[in-house]
Amino acid sequence: MANLTLELERERVRIEKAAREVGLDFFDTIFELVTYDQLNQIASYGGFPVRYPHWRFGMEYESLSKSYEYGLSKIYELVINNDPCYAYLMEGNEFLDQKLVMAHVFGHCDFFKNNYWFSPTNRKMMDKMANHATRVRRYMDRFGVEQVENFIDLCLSLENLIDRYSPYSPKKTPEPPKDLSPEDEGDGVERGQERGGPSSRRALAGTPKIHGKVHQS
Repeated sequence: MANLTLELERERVRIEKAAREVGLDFFDTIFELVTYDQLNQIASYGGFPVRYPHWRFGMEYESLSKSYEYGLSKIYELVINNDPCYAYLMEGNEFLDQKLVMAHVFGHCDFFKNNYWFSPTNRKMMDKMANHATRVRRYMDRFGVEQVENFIDLCLSLENLIDRYSPYSPKKTPEPPKDLSPEDEGDGVERGQERGGPSSRRALAGTPKIHGKVHQS
């Protein structure tokens, strides 16, 4: 990876200024030049430079690499929803293409920052992904690569069944149990507990069960 050339950096400043003048509001955006192979590697990781080890990422890399080499597809840019945003430009692009891509990226970054769909996302996602990778590698050292990889396979088999709208759905709060009257507290419940009668069973049956939920964003 490399910083932008002087010519591209000059154009980046001009394009960013023009984007803000028309009303776009986005996080600071860092551009980096990468080779097509580096870009395919990042793209195979879902757009993040560091991920946990898994065979699926290698399979995706092979698919992207062959598609590019056979002239079937080409990635012009890759931008990550992060604060600051990171955008990768392919070195082989024409100068005009690079300018168009940078303008396109600022539109993405405005969308990341202001669209409601992205509001619950972690703005330090690159750090989070790197932490996940470290954690999974630690599990592999502890439990073995095969066992952890099989577990990840099972988890990924469910990824298309996750409700993508769940983070935006109102959460239902369980109703608290109704307060017992003094007569109930001093009479029915105590006798039921002493004798094992129905009073204790009714009291237990009315107790709400609270289950935690984990949402993926």
